[in-house]
Amino acid sequence: MYMKKTLILKKTALAVITSAFVGGAAFAGPFESSVTVEKRIDKASASSQSKIDKLAEQAADAAFEYRNTLSRVDSLETFNTQLRRQVRSQEESISNMGSEMESIDETEKGVLPLMDEMIKTLEQFVELDIPFNLDRRTQRVADLNKMMDNADISVSEKYRKILEAYQIEMGYGNVMQSTSGSIDRDGQTLEVDFLRVGRTAYIYLSKDRKSGRYWNKADKQWAELPVEYIDEVSEAMKMADGIVPVEMFKIPVRVAEAAQ
Repeated sequence: MYMKKTLILKKTALAVITSAFVGGAAFAGPFESSVTVEKRIDKASASSQSKIDKLAEQAADAAFEYRNTLSRVDSLETFNTQLRRQVRSQEESISNMGSEMESIDETEKGVLPLMDEMIKTLEQFVELDIPFNLDRRTQRVADLNKMMDNADISVSEKYRKILEAYQIEMGYGNVMQSTSGSIDRDGQTLEVDFLRVGRTAYIYLSKDRKSGRYWNKADKQWAELPVEYIDEVSEAMKMADGIVPVEMFKIPVRVAEAAQ
């Protein structure tokens, strides 16, 4: 009897343990499923947050780029405004230049004939003047005539050259100069010394200082120098060369006759 009770108790305990084990296993299934779902939710939430963060960064970048674009648009608008002003200014300048060119063309039409006349006058002046430095002076006039046919030289430069030639000619009238050279006399070439006193007198003496001639402006030829002037002229040559101090001296000068 005792053993039978013991056996019944063991069976009962085994049944209880078995029931508890089975019941625990049955309860563990839903619990594990809840944990798995929660983990999935957390993972999905983390993934969504990452996407949100990326979208937020992209939105911030887009906003920054938008502001930069607006800034560039403002800068371009300012630049275009300035450019339009410059274009208008250049158009006005071109218009003014066109008017000025027309004015210059009209001026050239009047200036070019004037310059031609000035060269002709200078050429006549050299021909009528006392015959000193003739080669150089006639060549200067020839160069001016050649210059007038050169289209590469501006009108202003041509005018400057003509005025320069006039100034050189004017300067000759303020200089006393002594030079040496040769001259044809009675078919013979003589070596002589020249004295030029501005445009007042042009005289030469032979090397031996025994004879001389002076340029007669009225007759346009050489005339015999009176003997009493030879020493005076010789001394004046020394003055022109800076050998002796400049003093008063006598030379033959034609005086215009008083009108009757």
